[in-house]
Amino acid sequence: MIPFLKEAVTGLFSKPSTEGYPFTPKEAPVGYRGRIVFHADKCISCGMCERVCAGGAISTTSVETEEGLLVTRKFFLGSCTFCNTCADFCVKHAIELTQDYHMVARCEDDLVVTGTYLKKKPVKKAPPAACGEEPAAEGPKPRDDGLPVNDPAKCVYCTLCAKKCPAGALTVDRAAKTWTLDEDKCIACGTCHDVCPKKCIIM
Repeated sequence: MIPFLKEAVTGLFSKPSTEGYPFTPKEAPVGYRGRIVFHADKCISCGMCERVCAGGAISTTSVETEEGLLVTRKFFLGSCTFCNTCADFCVKHAIELTQDYHMVARCEDDLVVTGTYLKKKPVKKAPPAACGEEPAAEGPKPRDDGLPVNDPAKCVYCTLCAKKCPAGALTVDRAAKTWTLDEDKCIACGTCHDVCPKKCIIM
């Protein structure tokens, strides 16, 4: 006991060797992947994050309303591996991994990140009123269901829309100059419209 008395007394008047957490929180290093932040206003409901999540930590539920589809996406931090794959695949940057590492909770709900947004129904345009002779057609018109339409007169078949489509709904053959839409896969997210360099996709 006596040999350690000096160290014991010295320790009373010196700073502790351990961190003072949680009273003195320490900043996470640059590049740390912590608590997820979901920007629901940016989400386009492509579902890519849920498909690539190795931990199965993402779930989606939806409810039909008069205005459209009310979508709720949940991220279960208890199952998340913080690999950042969901954020890497998100074309709209709606998912962000922050430097927040404070994830000790007594309630399971505190480890669930939730975001809800409304996916509005496509607006159907009324047909033009009959007034004399109809004007000559000026190219493809938007569809009533909100799915994309390609204007072959402008399209250069660069395949960028097909590469960026999160649902894999587009097939472009550059040699044959064909643009094909799989209506069953398309989610009308508008990504193809946004990335088209020739603005030949109409929605």
